[in-house]
Amino acid sequence: MVYGGSQQRQKIRWGSAIGTGALVLLLFVVFVFAVRWFRSEPPEEEQTVSSIADVLTPDPIAQAVIDNAIDTESKVATLRWTATGEAVGEARRGEKDGEFYIEFTSSLPEIDRATQYYQVWLLRRIPYDFFSLGEMITDEEGNFVLEWQAPDKQDYSGYSEIVITVNDYQGSADPGTHLVEGTFGN
Repeated sequence: MVYGGSQQRQKIRWGSAIGTGALVLLLFVVFVFAVRWFRSEPPEEEQTVSSIADVLTPDPIAQAVIDNAIDTESKVATLRWTATGEAVGEARRGEKDGEFYIEFTSSLPEIDRATQYYQVWLLRRIPYDFFSLGEMITDEEGNFVLEWQAPDKQDYSGYSEIVITVNDYQGSADPGTHLVEGTFGN
């Protein structure tokens, strides 16, 4: 009887060892899957837009913020040195013959006109855009001036910032060193 009881105890020991091993293996597999799940990236929600016009058209709240952030009504901007803030001229904008125009007058220092020129840029913050109005020339009083009239019937009043750069004729057509800046409404 002792011999049979010993066999039964060994079977119970092997049975509990196998059961414990299976439980540990099951817990290890659950742990591995839990770690993978925890470290995985959250699923991204896919946003679909029915039309590109829905994206490009601001909602009423965004339009109010845009309208208050950009001064489209001011007609005069003071031009100031970026380094010192000293006023060196002004720009005026409005409409002539139903088309948008801007006039610039500035007492910029003389430069070597054979190799360099002053160029005027208009800048719009929202949505961001800029373009060149052209090269400044001197008037009979020695001031640098530029008169620009829109080539189309488009309203450029959203372009409220002005930058005057000095560029080299042999250099890039991109904006050069910013010397003077101004903003309509400031």
